[in-house]
Amino acid sequence: MSATHTVFVSAATGSQGSNLARQLRSIGWNVHATVRNPDTPAAKTLTEQGVELTVGDWDDEAALQASIAGCDMLFLNLSPSFQNLGSERVQAARILAIAKAAGVRHVVYSSGPAAKHIEKLPIWNAKSLVGLTLLSKQAIEETLKAAGFEAWTILRGSTFMQNFLAPKVAMYAGLVDTNTWTMALLAGEKMPLVDANDIAKFAVAAFQDPERFKGKDVVVVGDELTPEEIMECLSEVTGRKLKFVALTDAEIEAQKAVNPLITAQLALRELKNFMKAEESRSWGIPMTTFKDFLAHNKDLVKQTYP
Repeated sequence: MSATHTVFVSAATGSQGSNLARQLRSIGWNVHATVRNPDTPAAKTLTEQGVELTVGDWDDEAALQASIAGCDMLFLNLSPSFQNLGSERVQAARILAIAKAAGVRHVVYSSGPAAKHIEKLPIWNAKSLVGLTLLSKQAIEETLKAAGFEAWTILRGSTFMQNFLAPKVAMYAGLVDTNTWTMALLAGEKMPLVDANDIAKFAVAAFQDPERFKGKDVVVVGDELTPEEIMECLSEVTGRKLKFVALTDAEIEAQKAVNPLITAQLALRELKNFMKAEESRSWGIPMTTFKDFLAHNKDLVKQTYP
């Protein structure tokens, strides 16, 4: 497909969206996006790349209509609001309705890794924070499939490699300060990882070859490492002695009462059962290993682990 297309990219200042916008602009495609503040460094970078920005958010229907106008493709990537877990579903429905009315033909949705397999999770609880979030993702998938677009594609990225670098590393309390990664993961068990840039690669591939990706549910995994191996990789490039410590069952039970996100860590234990790097590589798209990711981002590694 050699023609120039125009893609609306949601969350264009985020890890996935920024990589996608850059890749699309590099092949000469037009990119539209909304931003709340056009003066942030991330928004300014988009402008410098030639992305057409409209000031607004996902609740601003007029801004969305203006930004999606003229687009024939859409990348949907929304984040849940823990203050209002129903907002993600409402925002997705709004964006998809506007896109359909504007003539968008192909939608690529970056969904949750476990949204397709929620009932298979041993810790599944529909009323938990994780459960409600996954149900929202699942509902958005069904809305997309029923919306009547010429093509849709669902991408499922695994744990982001970006989580181990600033600013996202803040979610792992103590890792940078104490060199210890304490999680409710299982020692010695492989976990799937992905570079957000690889999710963007798959989105570009889907947009360029809609017939191949039409109606496909695609797992995106670049590497499979144990928690100990992840810390070894980080230790090698930072010069620090980083280690993994698994929470005990008693510690996990104690945290459940005060930390609703502990169930998300327990869910990560199960991703290896239905997210395989081999499946991702079968598409023929070059994938990034964790070691390669750290090498590509060596400056940020140094900033994160001074």
